Amino acid sequence: MNSRKRDLINNFLRTFIPAVTHAHQYTTAHQLTVAAMNNAYSHLIEAIGKNQSIAFMIIDDRLIMHDEPLEDTLFSSRFVRIFKNRGIQHIRILQGITEEEMTALIEALTMHSALPENLDYLPNVQFGKVSIGFKSRGGDEGPNTCGAGDSHFGTIQANCFNLASDIYQAAKHNGKLPLMEIKNLVTDLIAAIRHESSVLLSFSPLRILDEYTFTHSTNVSILNLAQAMALGIKGEALRDIGVAALLHDTGKLYVPEEVLNKPGKLTDTEWEMIRQHPRRGAEYLLDNPGIPPLAVVVAYEHHMQYDNSGYPSVPKDWRQNMCSQMTAVSDFFDAMRTKRIYRDSLETKIIADQMAKMSGTSLNPVLTKNFLIYIEKMNQNSQS
Repeated sequence: MNSRKRDLINNFLRTFIPAVTHAHQYTTAHQLTVAAMNNAYSHLIEAIGKNQSIAFMIIDDRLIMHDEPLEDTLFSSRFVRIFKNRGIQHIRILQGITEEEMTALIEALTMHSALPENLDYLPNVQFGKVSIGFKSRGGDEGPNTCGAGDSHFGTIQANCFNLASDIYQAAKHNGKLPLMEIKNLVTDLIAAIRHESSVLLSFSPLRILDEYTFTHSTNVSILNLAQAMALGIKGEALRDIGVAALLHDTGKLYVPEEVLNKPGKLTDTEWEMIRQHPRRGAEYLLDNPGIPPLAVVVAYEHHMQYDNSGYPSVPKDWRQNMCSQMTAVSDFFDAMRTKRIYRDSLETKIIADQMAKMSGTSLNPVLTKNFLIYIEKMNQNSQS
């Protein structure tokens, strides 16, 4: 496949994923969705060109075209996830596809129920499992579309409020966490960091309890993943670190909003509520089968401080997990640079100076030094 063909395919993926995302968040009739679908359709027709069709295969989470793997980007990863969650491993789109069929395809992909057995209204779209050709059109799970979009992390953050709501409601009612969706989000964050380093600076200052808690945790997850990747950590260990960071503040969902956002001094009772949130979060995560054990540890340890002077109280010789110390670094940085009800956000230099003073007592000195070097590098890159 020549470079021009590859670019055309990438253009299609880059525009198709936002179309699915907007349709999932709104409807296919919404003006944002219509514009995105028209854009995707134009790129699709251009990508097909004079060929009779284009065909994609999904093998080992990679998107293959003409026996060549496409570049692993946020958009190709989301394309794989959307179709794979439907049990689809082979997609062929014929030259005769119409705009109406494109709309119908996107509607089918955003249905909450399984795909219908009969998809005869899509004569120019064929899909199935690689091993059995084009007969299986069904699937058990709906698409997880949070994380797709033109601005990479900006769209990840903007379109993940259903996941935030699921986590919030699960914790409030002591239900089971949406583990697969959480892992998928972390996978998206890893891809975003790999392909767009400026994602580290794209933090959003949301304020209300569930939005702030989830957005802050997403930011901490990004910062943890960046730290871990800089240390050479890969694979399942890397994803576990991201999941642990994403869930580190789950216990705060048990603390009343007025306590979390109180501008004045906390009462003894209110302060005890805050001190209990690591234990409450760890206990809740422990009751969720499949949650990485590391997430339980980090939820419990992330406020202990490097010298074990924080909370919960532990013996002085307690050995914290490195991921907990990594999370404390990310947690402090993002909390300080995010605007809250009771204070403005702080400039990066002010935060860095404060972190340097805390190094060796509240924060791990090696991790803090490496983190500040990394943030400074990102700031320089964004200004160049």
